[in-house]
Amino acid sequence: MILNKYTLVSLSVAGGALTGLAWTGWCTGLVLPGSFVPFFLIENHLYENRKRYTPNAYFLLILPGLLIFSILVMGWMRVASLAGAVMVITGLTFLMAISLWLAFIIRLRAGIAAGITSIFTLWLTYEFASLNISIISPWMNLGNGLAKDIAFIQWYEYTGTGGGTLWILLSNYLLAHIIIRYSAGRKTTSLAIAWISIIIIPSAFSLWRYNFIKESSAAPEEVVIVQPNTDPYTEKFVVPFNTQLQKVIKLAGDSVSKNTDWIITPETTVDDPVNLDDLQNDPYIRMLQDMLRRYPDASVVAGVVTFRQYDATDEPPTRSAVKRDASGYYSDHFNSAIRIDTGKNFEYYHKSKLVPGIEMQFFNGPGRLLGRILPYLGGSRWGYGSQEARSVLTHQRTGSGIAPIICYESVFGSFVTEYARNGANALFIITNDGWWKNTGGYRQHLSYASLRAIETRRPVARCGNTGISCFIDIKGKNRNESEWYTERVIKGEIIKEDRITFYVKHGDFIMRISLFISILLFLYTFIVIPVRKKQNIFNAGMQPRN
Repeated sequence: MILNKYTLVSLSVAGGALTGLAWTGWCTGLVLPGSFVPFFLIENHLYENRKRYTPNAYFLLILPGLLIFSILVMGWMRVASLAGAVMVITGLTFLMAISLWLAFIIRLRAGIAAGITSIFTLWLTYEFASLNISIISPWMNLGNGLAKDIAFIQWYEYTGTGGGTLWILLSNYLLAHIIIRYSAGRKTTSLAIAWISIIIIPSAFSLWRYNFIKESSAAPEEVVIVQPNTDPYTEKFVVPFNTQLQKVIKLAGDSVSKNTDWIITPETTVDDPVNLDDLQNDPYIRMLQDMLRRYPDASVVAGVVTFRQYDATDEPPTRSAVKRDASGYYSDHFNSAIRIDTGKNFEYYHKSKLVPGIEMQFFNGPGRLLGRILPYLGGSRWGYGSQEARSVLTHQRTGSGIAPIICYESVFGSFVTEYARNGANALFIITNDGWWKNTGGYRQHLSYASLRAIETRRPVARCGNTGISCFIDIKGKNRNESEWYTERVIKGEIIKEDRITFYVKHGDFIMRISLFISILLFLYTFIVIPVRKKQNIFNAGMQPRN
C-alpha cells in the first residue's frame, strides 16, 4: 500500500472524526470497531518504510486525528471555560498519541510481536491511569463510546469498559491488516474469520443476555426524583438557598405518597454549608424532616454542601483542611449526599472523585495555574475534602442499601463497584449537569450511567438538577426520562439487587494485566535489549584476531 504524506494526514483526520462520532447523540458507538483502522494503516506504512521516516513521524501524523477526536468528545467544556477546555483537550490528545507512539517505538526496537502487544497494553495502561490519577479524565476511554449500544455490551458485567476498549482495538487491528493484506494481493481468509468471530461472538452473547436476564424477586421500592431546574449561572447563587429548598419540597410534596420509600434531590441542592456536627439543628435539614413527618416511612437522599471545623491545631488534620478565616481553626468542606428521615440518626457520604481544579484545589506549581484557569463551578473557592471508603446509605424501614454517587463519580466503573461490594442494592446518581448547558456533555454523562447499571447489575435512579433524570434497569435501559432543562418530578420503582458480578468482584483486571505486561515490555525494550547489544559488542571486541 503506497501512501503519500497528504494521504497519511487524511487518514489521521478520518480516524479522529470517525472515533469522535461515537460520542455524538445521533451516531451509534458501533463505528468504533472500525474507526481506528486509519491510525493502524499509518503505523504499518511507517514501519514498512522505516528507513524513510523518523520514529517521531508516527506521533506527528496521528496527532491531528486524535485532536479532532478530543474536540468532538470534549468540546462541550468550552461553555464553562474555553481555557480549561483547551487544557483538557490538549492533555488527553498528547497522552493518547504518546501511548500509540511508544507502541510503535517498541515495535521498531523489539520486533513485531512486542510491538503488536504493546498497542493494546499501552493504550489500556493509559486508560487505567486515567481512572486512577486525579488530573487525567477517563471521559474519553474507548469503552465508554459504546454506552448508547447497551444491547451489544452486556458482557461489561465481566470486563467493564476495559473489555470494550480491548474489543475495539482488536477489531480495528484485524480489520486494518485485512485491508493491508488484500491491497498486497495476499490471502485474508484467516484474518477475516478471526475478525468476524471477534465481532459476532461477544455481540451474540450480549443480545442473548439482554433478552433473558431477569431482575431479582425482591419487593419493589417507590422512588420520587425531584428535578428543580435551578439555573446554576443565574439562580443558584442569587435566589436564597431556603427559597430553593422550599421549591424542591413543594415539588416533592405533589408526588410523594404513603407508598414512597425514597425521595432524591440533586447534587448541592443546599449549597449553603451545613455543619456535620450539628445536623439535627440545621434549618435546612429540619425543613426536609418537616416534610417527612407526613411520610415517616420515606427517606430523603439530598445533595448538600457540608463542613466540619476541627479543634485548634498547628498542622492541618487532613490534606484538604484549610484555615478559611481569622479564627485560626482548620475546616473541611464536602460535596455530600445525606440520608435524612424523621429520626436523629443521619448517614452521609462525601464525594471522593473530585473534578481537578474545580472541586479539588492545588496549592503548588502547575496545579495553582490550573486553579486560575478553570472557572468557579461550585466548590473551587475553597475546594472539597473527600473520604476513603464508599459509604452505603440504608433505608430505616426496608433495610435496602443505596450507593450515593455524586456527579463525576459515575464515570468511574471500578470506583462504583466498591459500593456494590459494600452492600449497595441500587445506585442513586445525583448531579448538576446544568453547568454544561445544552451541549453533548450532559448526554454523554447520562449514557455512562447505563454502563454502571450493566457492570454492577444494579438499578439506577438518576437525579439531575436540570436533567436528565430517569430510572435505568439492570440491562442499562433508560425509562421514564425527564426532558432537559425542565422543572419535573418523576416517580418509579427500583428492585434491589444482591448479585455480585465478575466485574464487581475483580474490577479492572484487564487493565491491571495490561499494566504488568507494559512494564515487562518497557524493561525488555529499553533495558534488556540495549544491555544485550552492549554485551555482544563487548564480546565481539574480545574475540582473538587472526
